[in-house]
Amino acid sequence: MLLVEPLLENYATLPAAIQAGAKRVALADNLAVGGTTVSKGTMAEATRYAHEHQVSLDLLIAPRGGVSPYNDVELKIMEADLLEAQQLGVDGVIVGALTAQRQLDQEALRPLVAAAGGMSLTLSTAFDQIRPQDRGAAIDWLGVQGFDRILSVGAATDRLADWTATQRLAASAGIALVPTNVPADQVSAVAEKLGVHEFLGTQTLAK
Repeated sequence: MLLVEPLLENYATLPAAIQAGAKRVALADNLAVGGTTVSKGTMAEATRYAHEHQVSLDLLIAPRGGVSPYNDVELKIMEADLLEAQQLGVDGVIVGALTAQRQLDQEALRPLVAAAGGMSLTLSTAFDQIRPQDRGAAIDWLGVQGFDRILSVGAATDRLADWTATQRLAASAGIALVPTNVPADQVSAVAEKLGVHEFLGTQTLAK
């Protein structure tokens, strides 16, 4: 079974995506800047609507566009949003935080992981900014922290080769690689070559 989880902007497109057959959706605001957290009101209504239709909901948690690095106030905002999502029964969250050296910001992520207790954890496409030589250690740490998935656009020079390297590292840590922004006509081929079954994109595909 192949599943493309649509990344939706705010609430407006959620009903249509579910009507089209989506079984799991991701929700964010301001996708033009890479995505930010939706409002509390949107978060509550989207969770209610998704669960009424037996659909899982993932939320992007980000106070602004960009991820390198977050300051203390921004991290407090993210932690508060995560606690709100947890109380509302959101199924999963997408987070990411890097240092100025493009390494995983473990200090920033630890309290976010704690605040997300009970929800599935996905690392955002911030992963693609981590230097290849640092990715193995990053993935090992994510596995220990209980992350379930890693989103990756893949290197522009050779997406498949980049995904293959990431998939090898992720599998050893028990984490699923979720390729993003894969054209619909390429999903099946990429899935077969990588041995993955989940994708994140703007279209819904379930087989």
